[in-house]
Amino acid sequence: KQLTDEVKKHSESDYLAFFGGYLGNYYLVLMFPHCWSYELFETVVGENSSFATDFEPYDGRKDYADNTAGGYYAARHAVLEKLASMKRQSGVLALRFITNEYWAPLGVWVCREATRKSLKSKPIEFGSRELMLKYAEAFVKKKFNFDISPLIQQSKLLDAMQRQRRLVDF
Repeated sequence: KQLTDEVKKHSESDYLAFFGGYLGNYYLVLMFPHCWSYELFETVVGENSSFATDFEPYDGRKDYADNTAGGYYAARHAVLEKLASMKRQSGVLALRFITNEYWAPLGVWVCREATRKSLKSKPIEFGSRELMLKYAEAFVKKKFNFDISPLIQQSKLLDAMQRQRRLVDF
């Protein structure tokens, strides 16, 4: 809660994409110039692909993130640490890809450390939301042979950012 309150005091980030992983868990973290909000998609890639998602608006969640459970909070903590160190806030779309390299679930600390590792990578900066999303789709298709367009279409974070008019838009 303290980190969230701190991050909300900072100016907005640029369009940034971070990628990395640990023990077969890979994170593509997309930061959008927007007020704090967070969404996690956890995707099992491979033959029987499936995904789960949870979302948090600026005001926070009112209930537990049942779909992605502890991984949601572990990754969110790592994201908030990074934003605090950058002195920025952002709308954050975190995409977790669980590969067959991760064959023995080891707990949510793996999610936190995989997210931290991805956020230590040099980010790629984009000039627009559209460019960053096109890059993300192409990157994930090449890296995991997985189409993220259904995730993008179902994203509550992206939908809210597109629909919500802000003072800076005028």
